[in-house]
Amino acid sequence: MFLPYSVVNPLTLIEIERRLPRAGEVLVAEGELVESFQLVAKATEQPRFGIVNVARELHLPPKKVKPALKVKVGEQVTAGTILAARGMLGERVSRAPFDGTITGYGHGRLLLEAPPVEVQLTALAPGRVARVWPEEGITVQTYGAFMQGVWGNNQEGYGVLQLAVRTPHQPLRARRLDASMQGAIVVGGAGLDAEALAQATEMQISGLIVGGISPQLLPKLAVVNFPILITEGIGETPISSAVFTLLRDLAGRETVLSAHWSARWTARPYVAVPMPAESGRVVEPESPLMIGSQVRALRAPLLGKTGVIAKLPANKIELETGARLAGAYVDFDGEVDFVPFPNLERIF
Repeated sequence: MFLPYSVVNPLTLIEIERRLPRAGEVLVAEGELVESFQLVAKATEQPRFGIVNVARELHLPPKKVKPALKVKVGEQVTAGTILAARGMLGERVSRAPFDGTITGYGHGRLLLEAPPVEVQLTALAPGRVARVWPEEGITVQTYGAFMQGVWGNNQEGYGVLQLAVRTPHQPLRARRLDASMQGAIVVGGAGLDAEALAQATEMQISGLIVGGISPQLLPKLAVVNFPILITEGIGETPISSAVFTLLRDLAGRETVLSAHWSARWTARPYVAVPMPAESGRVVEPESPLMIGSQVRALRAPLLGKTGVIAKLPANKIELETGARLAGAYVDFDGEVDFVPFPNLERIF
């Protein structure tokens, strides 16, 4: 039986892919040792263009705009520069929306080209370059603790791991965040509210890990300037015991938090804590499910609980609803419950 899986492992082989958004230059070689903030690849983004409708902004016919222009083609401007003005006192003005170069004019409009932007890619984690994709990126290989989440806001960060709650059931509140957490990867509990999110932003933390999140907060999470990783799902949900225990044991260590994810789970958010080890357990998701395999419940009332397979029935089991489903008997800290396979995931 194949189940979906998550990695929650205190010492394993970690492979971190670092990919450029477009073709560029890789700056390191296979086998080279790299540090977290080391530049490993770079690329130049395509220039961005903008059209400024000067005629509309000055309320002039296109044929009468040229005498009002304050700039000429080829001139460099900064955001806010007056491009054109009307009236003796400049009652109406047209300003540059961003830094760039005036590259064209016609029909009462200016064409503004933004300067090229160089994308710089760091290693994110210390380790060895295990693979190089020419012009694309690298894979960094290291050993340490590794944990996967279910959702992230597509940002990444690096800092010392700190706990802001004592138990996984505690929601994160603003009063638990102070100046000592500046630059830290902060572990909350069952969720957070808007006030805690605002406080985390003000404290300039480097990342946040919580069990669940209110749907109403999702738009705000998309615009904060630090990574946020959700371990369980939507709603005020406690971090599972296995995940929280691992995070608690890792407090005080330098930590990588990547909140990049995709809806089809081709990429998942993760926490990685590199350690000075030369070996670790290799995750084998294709290995068969058996007695003793560690699993986590994905649905209420057992949501987030972790346990081990105690028995694998050969036949389907009839539930209280009358439905007959295949599943497993799972030992959750001494309490054995039958859980259908669709409600389980493996933990490696």
